[in-house]
This record gives sequence, C-alpha cells and structure tokens, in this order.
Amino acid sequence: MDAARASATQVELAEGLRGVRVRDVMSRDCPTIPGQMSLQRFAEEYLLRTGQRCFVVVDDSRIAGLITPHEVKEVPCERWLKATVAEAMRPLAQLRTIRADAPAADALEMMGREDVNQLPVAANAHLEGIISRGHLMSFLRTRAELDM
Repeated sequence: MDAARASATQVELAEGLRGVRVRDVMSRDCPTIPGQMSLQRFAEEYLLRTGQRCFVVVDDSRIAGLITPHEVKEVPCERWLKATVAEAMRPLAQLRTIRADAPAADALEMMGREDVNQLPVAANAHLEGIISRGHLMSFLRTRAELDM
C-alpha cells in the first residue's frame, strides 16, 4: 500500500512540474567557501548563522565539491576543529549534476534515485546554480496556492 501511495504521489508531483525546467526553479545564489576552512568555523559561521544548507566548496577558484549538514555530521564533532571542509565535502567527481534546460521532474526523480536533497546545475563544468527538493516543493506550493 505504501509503495502504491508513494508512486501516486510521484506521479502527482511530476504532473505539477510538467513544462517546468530546472532553470525556472533553481537558485543561482550559491554561497561558496574555501576548502581549507575548519569544519568548526564552517558550522558556526555559515551553517548556523546563514540558514543556508548547501555550500559550494572552492579550491583555487575551481569547484571542488559540495558540503551540507549531512557531510558535517559524518565527522565526529571532536574532530571539527582540525578537520577541513575539503576533507568532509562530497567531491565534485561523486556528484550527479543536471542541466538548467532539463525538466524539473527529472531533477526530482534524480534526487530520489541518488538519495540527495540538492543537485548542482552545471553545463560545461561551470556551476550555474543549485536545485533542491525545497525549491521544487516551494514552487509546487505556490503554484497550488495560485490555482495554476
């Protein structure tokens, strides 16, 4: 029964996203942080103070990966002072990306399959933005409120 309900919900979400592209929903404001920053400083100054949940990690102005609270929690807090963001991040090579012109429903499906809450939006190794489940759900809520 749960599988059938989940499948029906997925179809409903896909319907709500029909005709919507990733570029219509993604955030272009991707905060970047240096990989050599300590996890302690990152948690205190970025995660807790900004409310942002996803950061692009840069190394010599190139994208090295992404870090979210999930990756931070994987490191024991007693190591946060010495551990760096680069050591905890999810490296770019391990990230699935999506193109801005892809259907938004594809992004949602990929997030479910990869068990991630956000995807980098990229083309030609250039980061264009981030799309998250939160962006998609907010879009669908607003569309429902407007009865569209």
